[in-house]
Amino acid sequence: MAEQQGAEKRQQDLPPLFQEAGLLEQFNLPPKLIRFLRRHQRTLWLLLSACIVLAVAVAAYNTYQDSRMEKAAIALDAALQNKDARREMLQQVQNDYAATPSALWAAIALARMDEEEKKTDEAIQRYQAVRAKLEQKSPLIPLVLGKLAALEEEKKNGDAALAYYQEMAKLDGFAAHAYLNMGRIYEEQGKKDDALGMYKQFLDFTAVTTEASGTDPRRQMIQSHIELLQAK
Repeated sequence: MAEQQGAEKRQQDLPPLFQEAGLLEQFNLPPKLIRFLRRHQRTLWLLLSACIVLAVAVAAYNTYQDSRMEKAAIALDAALQNKDARREMLQQVQNDYAATPSALWAAIALARMDEEEKKTDEAIQRYQAVRAKLEQKSPLIPLVLGKLAALEEEKKNGDAALAYYQEMAKLDGFAAHAYLNMGRIYEEQGKKDDALGMYKQFLDFTAVTTEASGTDPRRQMIQSHIELLQAK
């Protein structure tokens, strides 16, 4: 009897030949990593859940934005085609779809309508609001600056127009145009030396561009005009 109990005790003391493997063991992960994952599994599950919620939220927001952009574009197109209630519909696009490209184009269209109706102050205010919303690299900036400068000239505000042309002169591809207009304004103001300086800068900038694109017909005209101014 004692011999049988001893045999059973020896069997219980022996380690099991196989141990039940978990999911982590089946991936042949290092033991240290398995222990770390099991020790922090609650935190890891919370992080995973948060990532899933964030991904779903981002996807839902992107879907909402795409839908809003599409509706804004449809509303803008309808406003531009409606002759009777165009102004009201464009204003509605601005109100309902703020911060969308369609709202920006609606603002430009309203400014253009103010121009056509000779509402110069209102047009300037609209273009200034558009300018404030544009990024520095936006291709619309030269258009808006040109419009603002022309409207200020229309109001006989030469200094204000010069400020916009000075800003335009800093943009690639628009410096020559800006210098030419600044020269004209200075000449109208009777500032001969300033006008000559701007015309000469125009010639400098167009001299670079004409090497590849051919002779600028304005250059000969401005060169002759400079000679006339210097002769006075």
